[in-house]
Order: sequence, then structure tokens, then C-alpha cells
Amino acid sequence: MIARLTSFMILLQLVTLAGLGSLIWWLGWVDSFAISLLCAAAILTLMRAGIIFNNFFLSGALRQPMGDGQRVPLTAASSRMLQEFWYSMVCWFQLFPLARPFHIHFAEDYDSPVLLLHGYGANSGFWKPLSKQLSQSGISHAAIDLEPILGSIDDYAELIETSVQQLCRNNGAETIVIVGHSMGGLAARAWLRRYGTARLESIITLGTPHFGSTLAGYGMGKNARQMLPPVSGTTTENHWLTALANSESPALRARMKSIYSRHDNIVSPQQSAQLPGAANMGFDLIGHVALGFDSDVLALLMTEITIARQSRYSAGN
Repeated sequence: MIARLTSFMILLQLVTLAGLGSLIWWLGWVDSFAISLLCAAAILTLMRAGIIFNNFFLSGALRQPMGDGQRVPLTAASSRMLQEFWYSMVCWFQLFPLARPFHIHFAEDYDSPVLLLHGYGANSGFWKPLSKQLSQSGISHAAIDLEPILGSIDDYAELIETSVQQLCRNNGAETIVIVGHSMGGLAARAWLRRYGTARLESIITLGTPHFGSTLAGYGMGKNARQMLPPVSGTTTENHWLTALANSESPALRARMKSIYSRHDNIVSPQQSAQLPGAANMGFDLIGHVALGFDSDVLALLMTEITIARQSRYSAGN
């Protein structure tokens, strides 16, 4: 669905580009139609960049201190905002439109396979960088599309369970490692609440708003409402995160790991990505989308996946 939606959005932007370019040329602001199209492209690009940059201010990301307590350097903040913009463009114009759920199996791999769960408004294409590294290491893995895109996060549990069973069956493994970006981490926890821990080796979340994000208020759908920070006297969806947390034991939390950015431009407050009882690992100056592309984050992910695959937990913990 997201693949079709992003393809439609690209087509819509191309139509807008042609229309805006024609208007600029018709008004006589430039003599060349080709230059008018370039001007239109620049305007649309700046608008998209403005949305990304505005998220850094709305989320309060740049007001957060570095891991050493120091203030964010202006030059570093500027370059990282540009990085987030670039990777967002890569996702929307390259990875998402062509993405399809995939399952990559290595016959010689008998350890726990890895299931990749994307975030809100994304699809399996988000995992291309990590999938490349997993394949190079001979690790069986799969990525699915969480649909319906505006449905309840609980609705994804059955889809996840089907994929878990298939991965374990193909690998001859009893347990699985799940990596979830943003909403995908919450979907993994919702799957655990419904189906239990019998097949779980570990969950690694990446930029997941475990306690909600104020920016979820700008999203659409029940899943967006479920990611709002709980507020007294509000709707049931706002307390979905609280109920999810109350369903988890300390022993279960010990099998979770949360990788997050102290300067996430979507998770607000940024501390929401830290999960008590889990192993929390923070990075400085990495945007929400860039978490799936940054070389240091990917290296840590590969390390934690390898450690998890070498672990053995008793079913039912």
C-alpha cells in the first residue's frame, strides 16, 4: 500500500512540478522552460526540506544536550539535518515505491532468523541497508509491510505471528530476533502481548516512542493516536501505551534493547525512546530516518543481532 501511495505522490509531485514550471515560464520570470522547471524543482525541494527541518524544532531535538552534557554545535546540527533530509528523500523517491516484502534464507544458517518491522508511514524498503549487511553475514531475515497503514497497532500482531512461524520453520529454529524501527518496535511488543514469548530470542527497537511522541498528533489513523503520550482523561487510544507497558514483566524487558537518538526529530520527548528495564543505547545527532542508514547505528545493530542469536532463553520467561 505504501509503495502505491509513494508512487502516486511522486506522480502528483511531477504534475505539480510541470504546472509550477509552466506558471513560472508563462509569467515570464525566466526565458527558458527548462530553467523554469529547475526553479520549480528547487521550490518543491525547499518545501520538503522545510518540513524536515521544522520537525527538529517542533520536537525540541536541538535543545537536547549531547551525551557528554554539552550543547549541540550549530555546524553539526546543520549537517545532520541535511543528512535526515537526504535519507528521507532516498526513502520516498527510491526505496519505498519499489519495495515489496521479502524473505532471504540461507541454507547453512540454523540460528535464530531476524524479522524486520518498519515504522509509521514506511514499508519494507526502509530495511535495504540493514538487509544488505545481514545478507553479507549469511543471516536469514525477512521484512514485512505492516498494513493497514492507518489501522490499530494490535492488528499487526497476526501478520507478525505468521512471519515468525514461517521464519522459524524455514531455519529450523525455535526462536527469533525482531528489529523494529519506530512504530515497528511497538508492533513487536503488541505481538508479544498477544502471542507470548515462546518464540522470542530478543527484540531490538530503533527510535521507538515507547512512551509516545507529541508529533504523533500530526499523524492520521488509529495507530498514530496510539502513539500519543498518555494524558489523563483522554481517549482509550492515548492509554494504549500504558496498558502495553503494564503487560510486560521485568524478565521480558531484560530481553529487549532500545537503540535511540538523543536528537530524534520525530520522537518527542526524545527520552520516550528509552525503555526501563531494557538495555538502552543512545546516539547523538542522528535523525529519525537516518537511524536506519547511519554506519555506526548499523554496526551496533549487527553486533546486537549477533549477540542475540548466540543467546539461549528458556521459553516462557
